[in-house]
Amino acid sequence: DVESLSVMEGDTVTLHTKMTNMQRDDQILWKLEDQVIPFAHLNGPDDAKWRNIRLNDTTRDLVISNIQSDQSGVYKVEINTISMVLHRKFHIAVG
Repeated sequence: DVESLSVMEGDTVTLHTKMTNMQRDDQILWKLEDQVIPFAHLNGPDDAKWRNIRLNDTTRDLVISNIQSDQSGVYKVEINTISMVLHRKFHIAVG
């Protein structure tokens, strides 16, 4: 299933993992289309292209502030825990 969102440029968007109790050893990978979103640390990536994107440090939700039209597309998350693997997809259209 793909969750679709239609937003305006400048909006803040949160993509929810629906994970409530992430553990330190849990692994998470966020992508836009097939490009991995690089997180050097939880406050945001070093690459200027991704500066307005951060992870919620508790839930690992993806938060995009001041979203721009070039950030439209399909976002995917994969979470690997000791007991399961979770996949979610979001289609964001920025108008």
